Amino acid sequence: MKRRLALAVGLSASAMLAGLVTATPASAATLLARCNTTGASGGVTVDDFYGATDEINFFMGVDDTLADGHHARVRLITKNAAGTTKYWAWHANYDGAGTSKEIRSYAHDDSGIFDVGIQVARFEGSSLLNSCTKWTTAT
Repeated sequence: MKRRLALAVGLSASAMLAGLVTATPASAATLLARCNTTGASGGVTVDDFYGATDEINFFMGVDDTLADGHHARVRLITKNAAGTTKYWAWHANYDGAGTSKEIRSYAHDDSGIFDVGIQVARFEGSSLLNSCTKWTTAT
């Protein structure tokens, strides 16, 4: 019985080691984040994220969720190797309650992109009323 158990454990360890040896050096992940604040909801998706890079392609969306006369905005946020956060341009949805705006674009940063997030907000003109921030997680 001990011999069979030792053999089974040995085979399992060998299989795990073989999996580690044949694994690709960097596996792509899909990054997702979504957050909601009063009057606005939004999210970001980054496909094929391999880790630290200087450029990403992303898709963002923002919904105006409240008939209050204010508008919703969304923007990408990233962090570089030093942990410095970069706040990208806001994208506004002026079309009113119950509407959505979608943005498909890319971000390039010579300092690197190590983390990706989103900010969603409700604005009155150029004044930010309330917001939420969410960093992505890999799926």
